[in-house]
Formats: sequence, C-alpha cells, structure tokens
Amino acid sequence: MAISPEHQIYAELFADAPDMAVGFLRDLGVNVPDYERSEVTSCDLGHVDPVERRSDVAIMLRGPGPDDPHDHLMGIVVEVQRDQKERKRFTWPEYVASLRSRHECPVTLLTICPRQSVADWYAEPIHLGHPGFVLRPLVVGPDDIPVVTDPGAVAASPTLGVLSAAAHGAGRTDVLDALHSGLSVIDPEKAAKYIGYSLHLLADTNGQKALETLMMADTYEYSSTWADSLRAEGEADMLLRILAAKGIDIPDGARERISRCRDVGQLAAWADKSAAITHIDELFDE
Repeated sequence: MAISPEHQIYAELFADAPDMAVGFLRDLGVNVPDYERSEVTSCDLGHVDPVERRSDVAIMLRGPGPDDPHDHLMGIVVEVQRDQKERKRFTWPEYVASLRSRHECPVTLLTICPRQSVADWYAEPIHLGHPGFVLRPLVVGPDDIPVVTDPGAVAASPTLGVLSAAAHGAGRTDVLDALHSGLSVIDPEKAAKYIGYSLHLLADTNGQKALETLMMADTYEYSSTWADSLRAEGEADMLLRILAAKGIDIPDGARERISRCRDVGQLAAWADKSAAITHIDELFDE
C-alpha cells in the first residue's frame, strides 16, 4: 500500500521523539510506568506467513525490572490514520498481541489522526468476539494536541511544535510564531527538517502562507532563498524516507541527486510519483 508523505511525516515525528507518545498516553489517563529510556523497536509485528504486518512506529519503554536493569516495561504501538478503514479494526489487535508476545510486557495502542472526524470514528471499541475481549483504541485528534505558543516549549520538543502547528497553525499565527522562533535556536539541519514537515502538513492553508511569510520577514533576517532551501531540504528528506519505507534500494548517486535538489516543484512531483514505483530508476523516468 502506498504511504503518503503526510502519513510518513506523522510517523517520523513519533520515531524522532518516542517520549512524546508517553506524554499523550498520560494525558489520556494511562498509567505509564516509570522508565529510564524509550526506544524505537522493530515495526514488523507479523508471523511467518505471506501477509505483512507492520505498524507505523513501535516503541519500547525500558528500565529496572525484577530480573534485568533494562527490562521491557511497556510497549507502545503508534498508528497514524488519515482516513476511515474498517480493516484496521482487525489488524490492530494483532499488532498489540504480537508486540506483547514478543517482549512479554504490557502493550498500548496509540492512534494519531490529523482529522478530528477520523479520530472520533476510530475511538469506537473493537469487539474481538471472545466475551469481555475488547480493544479500546486510545486516539489523539487535533482537539487533543496542545496549542503550543511558547518558543521555549518548541525548542525543548520540536516534534510537538510541529504537531501543534499542523493541528492549529492554519488559524493561529501565535502557534506559527512560536514554531518559527523555537526552531531558530536548535540544530539548523533539524530545524530545516521540521520546517519542511510543517510546510507540508500546512499545505494549501493560510497557515502555510503565514509561515512562509514569517520565514522571509526582514525582522527575522530570513531571505526567500533561505526559506526555499529549508523547505526543499525537508521535502528531500521526506522523499528519501518514503522510498526507504517502501523498501526501494537507493544507490548513492540517486540519494545525492534527491538530497541536492532545491526545486520544490520537482521534489513534489517525485513524491507523487513515488507511490506507484518499485525501482528507483522509475522515479527519474521522464
């Protein structure tokens, strides 16, 4: 199944910052154990059969346990859903059971939905058939994402800043001000990536235009060239991640061609094309 750039961006945000998933779970009332570190683990949650079972992000919380100072304390399956798909009601219980069986620890399902109507739909309980065996997905929609207006909060958690911009930036310039100012003090390469993500998630909205204007404003000493370069870097990084997620081999020459491209229109065309290709050469075919 083709992975959209928007879908991949949300997954990458949680892969970049696994602790962010913990924060959302605690906000939803989940009793998350104290842990020493969180880490992204294998997303392959299937069995030995021809059917692929792969979650968007799988996270493991580790810390002191009865037999191991780095014991598996809790697993988190993060799923990103942009549309209503009945099939997910059958595959999600398998994801949870597979990760639980593999690591022999409790596992929680966290579903991220960029659209509130989709979030409300997925919040319905999943009845598995066995008496009392019900999976109730924990769902985060735009209404559950905090409105981040403090640049310091963005600098401390850039991924949360991007989520806030995507959920609220189309109508709130203070969120975009905080995103812009907060990202200006972190590593430039990471800032470029997160600006690219934000522009993509705000595509075709007033928020996208406002963020681009903010980046180019003289008061922030950003030029149009610099802004375009940042956006292109983010789009190129996103394209490479999509290709990797599809299992397409990317030779060094192709990787460099994509990474060095600063034509946002060309990168967007390649991204659209990536959904239907099986070999890297097809991406560059005219």
